[in-house]
Amino acid sequence: MKVETSRFGTLEISENEIIKFPEGLYGFEKETDFTLLPFNPNVESPMEWMQSLKTSHLAFVVTDPYLYLPDYKLKLSPEDKKIVQLEEDGPFLTRAIVTIPENYSEMTANLIAPLVINKDKGVAKQFVLTNMDYDTRHYLLPEEMRNAPASVH
Repeated sequence: MKVETSRFGTLEISENEIIKFPEGLYGFEKETDFTLLPFNPNVESPMEWMQSLKTSHLAFVVTDPYLYLPDYKLKLSPEDKKIVQLEEDGPFLTRAIVTIPENYSEMTANLIAPLVINKDKGVAKQFVLTNMDYDTRHYLLPEEMRNAPASVH
């Protein structure tokens, strides 16, 4: 399937690369089909783009929250697992939507509303956690990196 995007041009997306969010995303309920793309194909990065297949200019930066918070807790109930068609202990991807401000060292991730993706089935859902241990704007970089003076070259 060919998809026009404003950021990446024309993409050829195969059926197994499509991720369907039957309920859409919060604030984007009509956006149900996405694909994951490398943040920069030439550089290894913990970030990815989640590009809408419906709206050419809509793409979210996402990352695996466990890379920044190894003890991140995401407990899926049996009902939650059914929604994303997971087997009892089946593998799934967890992604958090990232906000990157002008000062990129202050980038944050929404840990309250993670994306759970069953890559094998191509189905996903954005869950809202009731655990108040997390924030919608969790800093990804440690405070000492965010507050470090800019180096002069």
